[in-house]
Amino acid sequence: MSEQENNSMLPLVSVLGLMVAFAVFIGVLAAVIGGFARHDRPLDEREMAALKERIAPIGQVRTSDQPPMETANAGEPQAAVAPRSGTEVVQQACAACHAAGVLGAPKIGAKGDWEPRLAQGFDTLLKHSITGIRAMPPKGGNPGLSEDELKAALTEMLKQSSLAP
Repeated sequence: MSEQENNSMLPLVSVLGLMVAFAVFIGVLAAVIGGFARHDRPLDEREMAALKERIAPIGQVRTSDQPPMETANAGEPQAAVAPRSGTEVVQQACAACHAAGVLGAPKIGAKGDWEPRLAQGFDTLLKHSITGIRAMPPKGGNPGLSEDELKAALTEMLKQSSLAP
């Protein structure tokens, strides 16, 4: 190699050397700081209770209509839940979209919105309310609704729209 080539490589090698030295320095500094932050002693009961409280789950995910596990007692019979009336279901689940006609939902009280749907048959309307259609989720977004409750809600919305099922 000529002397000119050696002189042009010198700045590159120097910069690379400084970068490696800086990386080693940062690694040593991190190890020293990390060593000071470590606690090798066991936690006392108060600290352990506080830790468990901080990492405890805040909720549960349910993917079915079954009651939560903490309320379901295998040995005891479940008390029957009274079905909600059509008016209650409409207020709790249906009115969120059907009161204002959100995303093309037929408005409660708008006879013209409901007539073409009712022309397909009440059973078809009920099926769509159970399985969902277009932007409407199954059971209006409330998987806890029974078929009878949906039927009562659908009847109520048709009644409020001056139609009979």
